[in-house]
Amino acid sequence: MKKLWIGIGIAVIVAVFIGINIYRSAAPASGSAGEKIETGTLEKQEISSNVMVPGTLKFSNEQYVFYEADKGTLDKVKVKEGDKVKKGTSLVSYTNEQLNLDKEQNELSEESKRLQIEQIAEKLNALNSKEKELAKQVGEKEAEKQIESERTDLQLQQKTAEIELKQSELQKQSLRNQVADLEVKSEMDGTVISVNQEAASKKSDIQEPVIHIGDPEHLIIAGSLSEYDTLKVKKGQKVTITSDAIPDKTWKGRVTAVGLVPDQKAGTASGAGTEQAVQYPFQVKLIGSLPEGKPGFKLIMNIETDKRKADTLPSAAVKKEDDEHYVFTVKDGKAKRVKVKVGDTANQMTEIKEGLSKDDKVILNPADSLTDGTDVKA
Repeated sequence: MKKLWIGIGIAVIVAVFIGINIYRSAAPASGSAGEKIETGTLEKQEISSNVMVPGTLKFSNEQYVFYEADKGTLDKVKVKEGDKVKKGTSLVSYTNEQLNLDKEQNELSEESKRLQIEQIAEKLNALNSKEKELAKQVGEKEAEKQIESERTDLQLQQKTAEIELKQSELQKQSLRNQVADLEVKSEMDGTVISVNQEAASKKSDIQEPVIHIGDPEHLIIAGSLSEYDTLKVKKGQKVTITSDAIPDKTWKGRVTAVGLVPDQKAGTASGAGTEQAVQYPFQVKLIGSLPEGKPGFKLIMNIETDKRKADTLPSAAVKKEDDEHYVFTVKDGKAKRVKVKVGDTANQMTEIKEGLSKDDKVILNPADSLTDGTDVKA
């Protein structure tokens, strides 16, 4: 009797287990009619294309003053770090003894030529008087004939002296320019960023500037673009600027220049035979100020290259397998996998270029297990 009850118990347990499995197999699968799904259609939204590149903060205008040994001895540095300067402000001056000697020699030479010309003029006047006296004795034609060679010689001397005087005057102007160059002036309005008087006497292949002038009120960001990106970036486009060194802050700017030719450093590496990526220089003008930043800071530029209305879907609705993008639509109560061509993505919305019509109902929250042909119910 006991064995009979044990057998009945086992039979009941088996029956219950089979019933549960039958129920599970008959229940709706994930994403089927038993599971709620959310659907939507293509939505027209403003979407923008962006190019993100790094850049370096720089002065829009700056001047470097280097020691020039051919000018002579650096006599005096007339500014100090932090000074505000205007265009034309004297920065440094040189002394040049040889130039002073050349200037004195030129003055003597010029004076000598003027005296020589005056003497020749006096001789010509005397010759004219002689000719008049001689004409009274032998007649005008004969008198002119007798003194012709002497007059020609004096006129030649006079012409030569005038040419030499002109040369002295030209040399004098050249010397004046050289003397003026002994005083180096600022080429811009700005601030003296650094002064390094030791650089004047440093004997090195790497020459450092004696004075560096920049304009902190007008800064730019310089960067490089790939061949692909240079086709999209244009002058005037808006730029959003961020910095890892100054988190949680953004600045605005505009593209002011895009290079027509690549950087000279780009191209084939010398002797290596390996081709480097071609990079095109470009500049962004900072709108407003960046008081926390200093020239040399590394920044990130997000360039808005295009803004337009486009058909979009939430990015979560778009799946990718290998190189193919797809979505699931609902048709006749079943999920249908549809291949789509996507464009730009912004603000968690993805542009749909091809594959869908405006009436297609797209599953906005497809489960990872959802497959083509699964029963679904919106």
